[in-house]
Amino acid sequence: MLDRLASLLEKPLVIREPLATLDAIVVLGAPLGPGDSLSPLVAERCAAAAALWHAGAARYVVATGGTTRGAGRAEADAMAEALHDLGVPGVIVERESRTTLDNARLTAPLLRARGARSVWLVTQPFHGRRSARLFRGVGLDAHVWHIADSIEYHDRRRAMRWLVREYAAWARLLVSPPVPS
Repeated sequence: MLDRLASLLEKPLVIREPLATLDAIVVLGAPLGPGDSLSPLVAERCAAAAALWHAGAARYVVATGGTTRGAGRAEADAMAEALHDLGVPGVIVERESRTTLDNARLTAPLLRARGARSVWLVTQPFHGRRSARLFRGVGLDAHVWHIADSIEYHDRRRAMRWLVREYAAWARLLVSPPVPS
């Protein structure tokens, strides 16, 4: 029952796009785990982004995410370290953002400065559609990389919490759209 409900709620949110070469890969932040370690969500995003980069999907990789929930370091710094350990050199770090909208607004100028306009967004499937909308809103050609074996599909109880929160975020976005920057 839980799996069917989660699948129903996921259907309008999940995007699946074929692999293409774009300018950059943007790994969206999420809260870190105990001791500022990568949480399973962040680790999954880093692994997917590294695989995407190794497949030749983009020249640049950006880790975006600030210091949240009392962490001792920015999510982006932890992700950049993990990406480096996974063989991705020269990760661009954006460490001030605290929301997905901040990720978009603060990453866009870093990419524009490098002539990058098209991006892969790496996040869990439930979060892709809204992320793409926000990144498109700041003028980037945003595409969502689907993590086919995501934790979201294996831990349906947690997925339900994430999906409810995502629908609440969509409601806020639709009621009060962000002002273009």
